[in-house]
Formats: sequence, structure tokens, C-alpha cells
Amino acid sequence: MKGYRILLTGLLLCALMPLKAQITFAFMPEIQGRTLENIYKVRMGNPAGRQTVNLVINVTEAKSGAVVTIRTNAFELMPGMNTVPPGAVYNSGVSFGASKIATVVKQSGFFPEGDYDYCFQLYEGNNHNSTLLDEQCFSYNLQPFSAMQLIQPYDAEKLCDKRPTFSWQPLIPAVNGVMYRLLLVEVKGDQQRAEALRMNLAIINQRQIPMPMLLYPSLANELVEGKKYAWQVSAYKNDLLLAESEMWDFTVECEKAPVDPTPEAFRNLEDLTKGNFYIARGQVLFAFNNTYAEADLKYSIQCLTKPDQQLKKLPKVKVARGQNQVVIDLSGKSGFVDGYFYIMDVKLPSGEQKQLRFIYKQPEE
Repeated sequence: MKGYRILLTGLLLCALMPLKAQITFAFMPEIQGRTLENIYKVRMGNPAGRQTVNLVINVTEAKSGAVVTIRTNAFELMPGMNTVPPGAVYNSGVSFGASKIATVVKQSGFFPEGDYDYCFQLYEGNNHNSTLLDEQCFSYNLQPFSAMQLIQPYDAEKLCDKRPTFSWQPLIPAVNGVMYRLLLVEVKGDQQRAEALRMNLAIINQRQIPMPMLLYPSLANELVEGKKYAWQVSAYKNDLLLAESEMWDFTVECEKAPVDPTPEAFRNLEDLTKGNFYIARGQVLFAFNNTYAEADLKYSIQCLTKPDQQLKKLPKVKVARGQNQVVIDLSGKSGFVDGYFYIMDVKLPSGEQKQLRFIYKQPEE
């Protein structure tokens, strides 16, 4: 009986003792871990009451060791989600390591490629040596973003399309939730592209684009023949700029002779497979040399824009020995949509496999 009372008393004391409220850290190393400035954008979830705290941030790299240590001034941590106040950020103490990576970060503010740990320690009061309230580390193998490349309309192209489709290569490495913004303006007089994009009224200023392509918006005014236009694409995550493409321009010009599929229009298959995207205006045209016997060309086409799209009853193509100029007429075939992306797998008579990516465009009347 006595032992039971002791046990019951102990359980009551444990129930009455205040529990330590755990503080949570929200940090996206793939986004916020790329620059010194964005490390401060860590968010802290406080389930308890208001309290005075200070934050220590340690960044290390697997091979180089310590990169940077940041000690903020004291600030008030409120109930709910918090960010580090600008005043505490501005007066932070920052010390760098002795490695080459630390020198790069100190000089540029950017973290180069590496395997990083980002550790956040939240201390009570004004002193960095006081009681540790909570800590959390995030690991990330950081790789630099590749340059965003525009695809179409081509740079300095003259096209007879007043509502063109825009496309570009996606951000690499991929980031979950990335969105694109496309800006299109008219280039007036002797303006440079950068000046036009910065100063002129936007014809298209489309945000929240989930895919690396944009069909011309139905509500936007169509382009005007004879005028030049500049465009640029940016990649964002939660309103944070990740990368920008170069600036391209094109001119709307419709006075041109009709283009016939003459032998000059046939490009070598080897060259086409090395490019990014080929524009198939109703037809896919390519040339290759066949040293084997006459045979049917084995090929298949898949839609990249809508992978579940079924493409059947493709034209049969017979190739002869020697130089071949292949014409695959896709106009009027079910499943081929203007502005959609496709990939063609070709098996040559030699057994060699080739892949050709193309954008389908309806032939001009």
C-alpha cells in the first residue's frame, strides 16, 4: 500500500511539472541555403509564450569544415511562427572559417557547390552561452543551378505568328514547387533588350507558370506585324528568385515566300539529335545514310506535354540503301497539338537507336 502511494505521488508530481515546449525550425536548404543573406530567413515555431532569445547559425561543409558562424543579437520570440527581425540580422556577428569555400562565401555571399550542414541553435536571453532552448540541423548537397536556356521563339527570329508559344529549358537541378514568370515587352526604336524589359509596359507578365512553356494568353493583345519584342523568363520559389534566363528578341514579319520541303530543308539526323528541340511544322524532315538493305523505318513518337496522350497510326516509312531524305507527315494525325512537345525514338536499319525531340506546329496555310 505504501509503495502504491509513493508511485501515485510521483505520477502526480510529473503531471504537474511544466513540460519543455519544443521549438521547431523551418528551413529549405535547396533554396535558402544558397546565399548568406537567405540563411537568416529560417522560421521558428514557438508553442510557448513570449520570450527573449538569440540565435546561433553554424554552417559546415563535409570536406572543408567550418564555413561561417552567425550570432544574432537578442530578439523577442513571439507565440507562433517567427522570423529573425531585421534589427537582429543587421547587428549579427559573423565569423568565417579558414577554407577556400569560406573565402568564396565571404567575398561573394554565395555558397559554392558542396555538401553542407546548416545548424540552428536558439538560446535563452541575451547571452550565446546561456540555456540552449532548442537546436536543429539540415543537410543538403548543394549544386549550382544551370543557366536557364530559352528555346522558342528563337533569338532574332522573324516569325509570322501573332500569338506564339514560348518555351524554355526547366530549372536544373529541379526544385519542388518551382514556378516560372515570363515577361514580354515591345522593343521601341533603338532600345536595348534590357532597357525595354525594364522600362516598357508589359504585354505579357505571367506568373505562377508550372511548366517550362506558355501558350499565348487568350486575354493578351495579339502581337503586331513589323514590331520587335523582347522576352525573359525567371524561376521562383515562394517569391524568392532562383534564376533568370538571358534576354531574347524576335520580330513579327509575315511577308515571306512559302517554304517547300526541298532537299535543303532536310537536316542530318545526327545533328538534330544533338540539339535541344526541333520545330516540326506539320512534318518531321531528316536525312541519314543507310549502308544496309532496304527496310521499313522503325520509329515511335511520345507526347512529352501530355504523356498519357495516345499516338497511333503513324505513317509508314521505307528507307533505301544509301542517302535517304525522310518525310514523316504528321499533319491531320490525331494527338498532334500545336505547341506540344514530343520525342521520337528511331531504330535505324543498322540497329542504332536515335532520339529526336521536337515541338509540333501546325503548317502555315
